Amino acid sequence: MNMGGPTDHWYTDIFTWNRPAFGEPIDSLLRDIRRFGGDALLQDDQPLGHRLWDVWPQWGRADERALGRLAADLVPIRDELRADAEVRGWEVE
Repeated sequence: MNMGGPTDHWYTDIFTWNRPAFGEPIDSLLRDIRRFGGDALLQDDQPLGHRLWDVWPQWGRADERALGRLAADLVPIRDELRADAEVRGWEVE
């Protein structure tokens, strides 16, 4: 079981410790997804959260191709959440 410190989990690295987890653009896409109401999608018990754990390069398990595919897949998720947030009246940057 992790202790909640830096490098224990990609989620806490980004959102608690404000440290890079995947590198850009993935880290920024994940911040946007959370900011636009998609936090539940990022949890370990969700398909995307599970995928993020599997691809997280902390343990040397990811390659550039896998990270590129992940970034490409995150863009439409972010865009859909952003559009929905705008429709609901959220102020988005």
